[in-house]
Amino acid sequence: MRLETLPRIRFANLPTPLEEMPNLAKRLGGPRLFIKRDDVTGLGLGGNKTRKLEYIMADAQAKHADTIITGAGFQSNWCTQTACAARRLGMDVILVKQGPREGYDPAEYDGNQLLHALLGAEIHVAPSRARADELIRSLADDLRRRGRTPYVIGAAGSTPLGVAGYVNAILEVLTQAIQQGITISHIVHATGSGGTQAGLVLGATAFNTGIQVLGISVSPSDDRVETITRLVTASAEFFDLDVSVAASDVTVIDDYVGAGYGVIYREVVEALHLVADAEGVFLDPVYSGKAMVGLIDLISKHYFQKEDTVLFLHTGGTPALFPYKGPIKAFMKHEAPAWVRPAWSPT
Repeated sequence: MRLETLPRIRFANLPTPLEEMPNLAKRLGGPRLFIKRDDVTGLGLGGNKTRKLEYIMADAQAKHADTIITGAGFQSNWCTQTACAARRLGMDVILVKQGPREGYDPAEYDGNQLLHALLGAEIHVAPSRARADELIRSLADDLRRRGRTPYVIGAAGSTPLGVAGYVNAILEVLTQAIQQGITISHIVHATGSGGTQAGLVLGATAFNTGIQVLGISVSPSDDRVETITRLVTASAEFFDLDVSVAASDVTVIDDYVGAGYGVIYREVVEALHLVADAEGVFLDPVYSGKAMVGLIDLISKHYFQKEDTVLFLHTGGTPALFPYKGPIKAFMKHEAPAWVRPAWSPT
């Protein structure tokens, strides 16, 4: 199926802004810096998942789904945006999230957990990915026995349908770059499940842009490059694109993961503060904050040439700022935080 013929539901406010960050560039003393504001896509509180959901939810609607089942981390922005999309289409939504124990329910709701509750999502919590997958299968089977039509979305939308969102995003970026008279040399972003990076790599390659895509890992993984490479290949075949990508064409940098997914550290808070102070833009501590730590460090190590133009993709996640308010305050006051690994993390 060709990309332009894919069913699509327009959730996002596109194009999202492409803005220069001159103050940040001046402070860092590196190349020219721009930011792609996919934190303001407009579905819920915005984020990169909206572009993916335009295609995934169109497929769910075409298959007459009445319930969306998906899952991710306890404070997942993916879960928030998926639940918003489901509600927009009049569908029920079940979220199977990973947490410290089965059925975990914190005394106080904050961040995305608060939004999930306001959205009326049916929430289940599992202590591991394996248990979450088991729960998802069981819940879907139960709905089918009751005559319902569930649609299960796995891997945070990192499927060929989800990849389509960021192939299109490359076209959008190229158009904006031409309008602003710039040539983008690099795109830096946070990479997790790999769908966003697969779309960026596929789009950058298919349209012969010469853009180097740098994924900054937000969690440990031994096979992220291979996963992304396979997804690019599968998506190219799905879209009937004559594109070949090898693992050597996929750049993932694992140096800024810290102690694990969702575990905050001092440099992340410093990056959040720097970007807010310099440009009035809020990043999040789980994804874009770590990607910015990576960008700052790469600039300090002269990874980029002075004449390069680097685009930072803001993938959203703003609600995650608030559950981390304790350690953010402590680090900003140069104090030892009471915790860096959240209570809601899987054990």
